Amino acid sequence: MSAPSKEAAAPSAETYRELALRIYVQLSANVYSTGTQNKPDPKALAAFSFKLAEAFEAAEQETDRAKVAAAKDAKEKVDLSKIDMSSMFANTKK
Repeated sequence: MSAPSKEAAAPSAETYRELALRIYVQLSANVYSTGTQNKPDPKALAAFSFKLAEAFEAAEQETDRAKVAAAKDAKEKVDLSKIDMSSMFANTKK
C-alpha cells in the first residue's frame, strides 16, 4: 500500500473546474426549469458557479480538519539546515 500523494490532497485547478461545472449544471437545471420569465444569462450563471466553487474551497480551508492537515504539513516541512545544533554537540568533545 502506498501513501496518498500530495497532489491528491491539494485541490487542483481541475477539481475546482469540476466543482464549478457541477454547481453550474444544478443551478441551470433549477433556474431554467422554473416558469419565471426573467432568466439569467448562461454566461453570468457560469461565472456565479465559479464564484460559488471558490467560496466553497475557501470555506473548506477554514474547517478544523483542514487546519490540522495544514499544521501537519507545516511541521513536516521544517528545514533542518536552518537549525543550529552546535550547542547540542559541544559537550561531546573531549
